[in-house]
Amino acid sequence: MRRPRPLGLRAGVTVSFTLGATALATLAAIGTHAVTREYLLGQREDTAVRQAFVDASSVRDGLRTSGVTVADVLGAVAPPTGSELLVRRDGRWYSGSLQVGADDVPAELSAAVASGTAGVTWTRVGDESAIAVGVPLPVVGAEFYEVTLTDELDRTLLAVRNALAAFALSTALGGALLGAWASRRAVAPLHAVARTAASIAGGELGSRLPPTTDPDLATIVGSFNSMVDALEEQIQREVRFSADVSHELRSPLTTLVTSVALLQRRRDELPQRSQQALDLVGRELDRFQQTLDDLLELARLESGTASRPRVRAGAVDLARQALDGSGRPHVPVRADDDGAQVDVDVQQLARALVNLFDNADRHGEGLVEVGVQRSGDRVRFLVDDAGPGVPAGERQRVFERFARAGSRGSLPGSGLGLSLVAETVRAHDGSVRCAVSPRGGARFVVELPVARALAGVGGGAPGAGRRA
Repeated sequence: MRRPRPLGLRAGVTVSFTLGATALATLAAIGTHAVTREYLLGQREDTAVRQAFVDASSVRDGLRTSGVTVADVLGAVAPPTGSELLVRRDGRWYSGSLQVGADDVPAELSAAVASGTAGVTWTRVGDESAIAVGVPLPVVGAEFYEVTLTDELDRTLLAVRNALAAFALSTALGGALLGAWASRRAVAPLHAVARTAASIAGGELGSRLPPTTDPDLATIVGSFNSMVDALEEQIQREVRFSADVSHELRSPLTTLVTSVALLQRRRDELPQRSQQALDLVGRELDRFQQTLDDLLELARLESGTASRPRVRAGAVDLARQALDGSGRPHVPVRADDDGAQVDVDVQQLARALVNLFDNADRHGEGLVEVGVQRSGDRVRFLVDDAGPGVPAGERQRVFERFARAGSRGSLPGSGLGLSLVAETVRAHDGSVRCAVSPRGGARFVVELPVARALAGVGGGAPGAGRRA
């Protein structure tokens, strides 16, 4: 069973404000409705009772007159609109209207009035609520009842309920809007920190949080900027140290290479075992020199001193140039857009592509094909080899320095080639990753931004390529 995803900070704040506003508005609406209802019911009941006693007095006075029937008396009394009069005398019921009869008088009220006590109760006449008031008239031997329909009160209470419901809904909506605004304000500093951290992670070590006058944020901003300053200083120290060490090693390495070259010229004069030792030293010196060159290039890339003016070049032409320059003119290039262009340091990017070609030949049983694809505002270089591929858990680690993945670790190489590729591509605002080739081998994908002047021009659909 999957666990429900926890709410984010902004969503949590917004939901809290919404629930809080809804709860307060609901309680306020319920309380207001209860107080209003009790007040209106009390007022309406008092009015009905007063009017009933007035009408009862008129009926009593009318019945005192000799020779007057109950029907005549009821016809002479003019009750308010919505009120109906009933009189019980000598066991018979008399009504001033056909709408209300003896059955509409509650039994408990009738019993109370019969015992000589005036009373009032709420009842229903048909589908409408009503107030029934009973008044004993012992002087004339009768009982008086007045039934008042309260449909106008029901409409008033309905209007009050609708108004309170609208108030509660609008308050909840207002709480949601207020929560959204408050959450946005609350997380705005976090977004600023995230953007700055992303810039720093992308290589912009000069990025800092802007100063703030908020006393609650000043400490955080100052601590963050101080941490980045310390981080930048440490990185610069490491870069300088790496460059200095690599540079200091170049002189003795050059001496060793020159000495080995002199020995190689007199190789035939050496014994067999000395020739083997000389070959071994020569190979290791070549590897050492390659490693040293790679370290120097990495140091220059990290320090920014390796950057040269960028020029606009066709992506397909770059791929073919790298293949021809590395002695691989026979390798096919599949392209879906021959016109895709990129703004690059041609020398650096060509070296990165050659490193990928060398990696395919050295560790992937041979370079099979190079692809160039256009996708929106990105251009992809696809380098496929014929090897067994790179295990999924190692595809990110192969770009680390001196990293060897799987069987690749048993083969020669400095272990810096893919690191150089990653640093070069990152310096060009691109990305590189290792995936699976459709042929089953490894596929290294280099993504670079399309040249800015062409960024809005649509490219062809990937996969509709041709072989060159």
